[in-house]
Amino acid sequence: MHNTTFKQFIQYNLIAFIAVFVSRYMIIPFDHYNISVANYLWLPMGASILSILLFGFRAFTGVLLGYLVAALIIKGGFDMAYINSYLGKVIDSLAPVIAIWMMRSIRLSNFFNSGKVNYTQILVLIILTVVLATLGKLIVYPMNGKIITDWIWFMQSYSMSGILGAIVFIFATLKIFSAKLSKYKLI
Repeated sequence: MHNTTFKQFIQYNLIAFIAVFVSRYMIIPFDHYNISVANYLWLPMGASILSILLFGFRAFTGVLLGYLVAALIIKGGFDMAYINSYLGKVIDSLAPVIAIWMMRSIRLSNFFNSGKVNYTQILVLIILTVVLATLGKLIVYPMNGKIITDWIWFMQSYSMSGILGAIVFIFATLKIFSAKLSKYKLI
């Protein structure tokens, strides 16, 4: 990597880290004690999707570290009892990468065109990302002795939380920062 590319890599990952980390901290009051019930508004899903969307797959490291550091601090340290939670954060980090790759492979990835945002395709990306993340958690969360008592409620709860959180985060960020994003040719 030459210097400018490395500098961009650091900047993009730092922005992604801050976006995921701060958005996770903002929603702590909405956390639920029951693993079958998702946080009511999962803003970090939007932060992770938008980071990967704007900065490309190279922002994955910042997204993953944002999730993991926030989880580590919120949980009070690393404990094997929370391993499913940490694995859930890895899933949340990978889901937008996989969803964007899937949409690009079927040529359904025109998210931005000459400074214009294609909200329809972003909404499809949000839904696909959340479905992938929720299915991954459905497999991982029961590990380590955690019991999901109602699988249908789990799917509904995590899907709605992720979709609503992503819509709120992405659309608010695009609205507030659209001039800056256009200036730096990110949209």
